[in-house]
Amino acid sequence: MKFYITGSTRGLGKYLANHFKCTCIDRPINLNTDINKVLDLFEEGDCVILNAHASQLEYVKRLKDKCKLVVMGSIASVSPDPNMPNYSKEKLELENYVNSISTYCPVLYLRLTSSSYKSYSLIARSIQFWIDNPDTTFIGYNIND
Repeated sequence: MKFYITGSTRGLGKYLANHFKCTCIDRPINLNTDINKVLDLFEEGDCVILNAHASQLEYVKRLKDKCKLVVMGSIASVSPDPNMPNYSKEKLELENYVNSISTYCPVLYLRLTSSSYKSYSLIARSIQFWIDNPDTTFIGYNIND
C-alpha cells in the first residue's frame, strides 16, 4: 500500500507526509481542476490522506471504491464558523457523506478543531490506529489551547 497526501507543503500535511512517507500531491497540480489527472495517480488499495480542502468531497466520491481514505474534517461542520459560512457548509456536507459511506468503504474521518490540528503526532497516531483497526471510521477531537 502506497501513501499519498494532498496539502503537504507545511504544517500538519508536511508532518504526515514525512511520517507516513507519502507521495505528495501539491502544486503545480491544481487539486480543483486537475481531478482526473490526480485520480490517475492512485492504484487499488492505496491510502490517500485528503488534507487539502480543495474538492475533498469530489475526491471522496470518486475514490471511495478504489482507495483507503483519510479525510480531514472540521468542527465547523457541527459548530459553524459565522466568518466562514461556505467552509462550514462544505465541511458539513463532507462529514455527512463520509458518514453515509463509512459502513462499506475504508475511510477515516477526522473532525479536527483548530487546536487539535496543531497536535501533529496525535493525528498521526490516530491514523496509525485506524490502519491497525480499520473498523474505526470517525475520530473527533476536543483539545483546547
